[in-house]
Amino acid sequence: MATEEYDYIMTFTSHNRALYMYQRLTGRNIKVKLVTAPNKINISCTQAVKFKEIDIEIIQTELKRNNIYPTATFKIIKDGKNETYELVN
Repeated sequence: MATEEYDYIMTFTSHNRALYMYQRLTGRNIKVKLVTAPNKINISCTQAVKFKEIDIEIIQTELKRNNIYPTATFKIIKDGKNETYELVN
């Protein structure tokens, strides 16, 4: 079974905000994944949401609608099995 590839990862100020946004986005049938934030980008919360570039506008709209703003958003850069992260916002 192939694993889903995601383009971005977004961190939040709390586990509750990450979980809430994950639930809101999956409720809108957006392909997202709730993950443990990698140590390289873990700022304040241990949870993060991964998503695809095609859904970025819908996700930004949903964040504003719910008055929730991420701590940071990173582009996921694949290098074989390794991932590095480039700060987007």
